[in-house]
Amino acid sequence: MKSLILASVFTLSLAQAFAQDYPTLTSNARAAIAKNDYSTAVQQFELAFKLKSTNYGDLYDAACVAALAGNKDRAFQWLEESIAQGWTNFDHLSTDTDLVSLHNEARWGQLTGKLKLKLAELEKNYDQKLKAQLERIFIDDQSLRQQLDPTQKKYGFNSPEMNKLWDEIHTKDEANLREVEQILKEHGWLGSKEVGPRASQTIFLVIQHASAETRLKYIPMMRQAVKDKKANSANLALMLDRINTESGVKQIYGSQLRGKVEGGYELYEIEDPEHLDQRRAEMGLDPIASYIKRWDLTWDLTKYKEEMAAYDRAQVFQVADLEALSKRLWRGELKYLDYSKNVWTSIPSNLRISRSEHDPQTWLWSYGYDDEPHANAKDGLRLSTDGKTLGEEKVLSRTFIQKGAIRIVTTMAGKDDGRDAEFRFTYTIDKDSFERKKEVKLKGADDYFVRHIYSWKG
Repeated sequence: MKSLILASVFTLSLAQAFAQDYPTLTSNARAAIAKNDYSTAVQQFELAFKLKSTNYGDLYDAACVAALAGNKDRAFQWLEESIAQGWTNFDHLSTDTDLVSLHNEARWGQLTGKLKLKLAELEKNYDQKLKAQLERIFIDDQSLRQQLDPTQKKYGFNSPEMNKLWDEIHTKDEANLREVEQILKEHGWLGSKEVGPRASQTIFLVIQHASAETRLKYIPMMRQAVKDKKANSANLALMLDRINTESGVKQIYGSQLRGKVEGGYELYEIEDPEHLDQRRAEMGLDPIASYIKRWDLTWDLTKYKEEMAAYDRAQVFQVADLEALSKRLWRGELKYLDYSKNVWTSIPSNLRISRSEHDPQTWLWSYGYDDEPHANAKDGLRLSTDGKTLGEEKVLSRTFIQKGAIRIVTTMAGKDDGRDAEFRFTYTIDKDSFERKKEVKLKGADDYFVRHIYSWKG
């Protein structure tokens, strides 16, 4: 059976079940499966499919449960419907131990024969060379990662064995990315109809496992692929959340978790938790309560909203942050996107920050450019008494990252090359280095792009 998302819920009466929505009913079914209560799971799936029966994954899972419950007629019905809705994984179907009770039925041979014919028809249109290449990359991507859990359990999270395995994974990821980027350059995002489901999924996996810059580069292409039904909307949600958490801002779909120092896991901060499940449903994701149950977490919306309110109050730019940057000369470079040539350019840069003698809340930023002194500039940024704004920038987050460095993310509205835009600034402050990155999201656009990055040492 496909991996199931488990949630602990009480079995509801039939009248209550009819009043529930599709995600809740399928979640109830999976909760019953966790208790080996297959008859109740079948009942919940039946109620769910009266509302909607187009999700081939849910139909397949339901067929497995029906087979385990001894309801062969229902099992074959749901398998037929699953295949009709898009299930194409013949290898999984033929080896799934949950379906063994069906193998002696004449209908089994008819069902598998029908799926073989469907696959043969679909594969006529596949690019077999690209399919083989991507499926090889899929194996490369997954084989080493499948060793992570047993290696961690045997040697420990920070063991030399784990570090060596991660080094091997990163090396393989870089090689895989080179191949996938060439495929994207020559063919665009390839969907299931072009190379098959697994090969198409490989493109997402390789980009998801690449650098943050790579994900930002390809997220617009993936958005279009979802619109063209060549990529999965749930995968898009995972990538968008990962981009947000890496950028130091709240996630949208609640897919990303982090380990806690004291053990266990917690969700990264979530934007607008009130409407989280609505957004998740739109992307084909299960309710958040069902999703986080696999990490032994429970969802309490009221409590979470209180936690987010406290989190928001704590996100400030501190005077100490600016004092750490002042009284020294920072030297480095400015890398920026030259719109006229659409190329990245870098020039030497220096920065000195000092506190205004006339207004202790104002900090003076003096930028110098050795090769272009005519571009030297000064800027006065006033820090609000509550630390929530620096100049016109509103503070979104303040986070301690690796080895004691601090990352502060701010946002403001403005114009970029004459166009209305939203700006996002990321300040990364370390003992001997300082970076300020500016990202731009033009009005009407979905995503940010990097406009420039100052990198200094002092």
